[in-house]
Amino acid sequence: MTKSLLLLMLLTCLSSCFEILEDISFKKNGSGTFKYVINLSESKTEINSLMKLDSNSGFKIPKIKEINDKLNKVEQTLKNSEGLSNIIVKRDFKNWIFEVKTDFDNCQNLEKGISNSLNNIDKRSKLILNNIFRFETNKMQRNTTEIDKTEIKKMNKNTVKKIFSKAKYTAIYRFENTIETYSNKNSKISASKNAIMISCNLLNLINGKETISNIITIK
Repeated sequence: MTKSLLLLMLLTCLSSCFEILEDISFKKNGSGTFKYVINLSESKTEINSLMKLDSNSGFKIPKIKEINDKLNKVEQTLKNSEGLSNIIVKRDFKNWIFEVKTDFDNCQNLEKGISNSLNNIDKRSKLILNNIFRFETNKMQRNTTEIDKTEIKKMNKNTVKKIFSKAKYTAIYRFENTIETYSNKNSKISASKNAIMISCNLLNLINGKETISNIITIK
C-alpha cells in the first residue's frame, strides 16, 4: 500500500515493532471479503507520548483528527466504489489498531477501490493496482507491486529503516475448497487445508529479499 495508509508519518517516529495483516476470503465465484489491519498496539505507550508533540526526528506528528480524516476518505471512497459493499473502517486509538474491511464482487473491483482510496488521501500518489490479486476457477494468484526506487531509498534511510526492520507483514488467503498446490515455499497451510499464510519481515519485502507472491491451486 502507500505511505499514507500505513501512517508512515507516525511510524517513522517509533522504535517498537508493528504488524500489518492482509486477510482475504474467496468464494468459488471469485467474490469475497478483504480485510487489512495495521496493529501498532505494542507501541501504544510510545505513540501516546509522541502524540503530545508537534514533531519528532524531523517528522511531523499527525493529530488524531488528521488520521481520522484520512480514514474517513478511505471509507467514503470505498463506499462509492463499484462492486464493493459492507464497508467497515475501524479505528482503535486506545490500542492503536486500524482495520479496513470490505466485501468485493471480483478482484478488479477490489483493486480499483483500493487504488482510488489511496490516491484520494495522497493527491501525489498515482497508484494503480492491476492484477495484484487474480482469481480463476481453481487458481488464485498474488503478485507484488514494483515499488518505485525513490520510495525504496526513503524506506532504507536509517531513521525509517530502524522501524521497518522490526515490522511484520502477514498475508492470509482463505477458500471454500481445499488447497492442492502453492508456489511460495514459505507458505503455511491450515490443518483444514482451506487457508494459507505467509509471514515476512516488511523491510525484506520492500527490498525484494522476501515475497508474498504465490500461485495457489484449489481443488
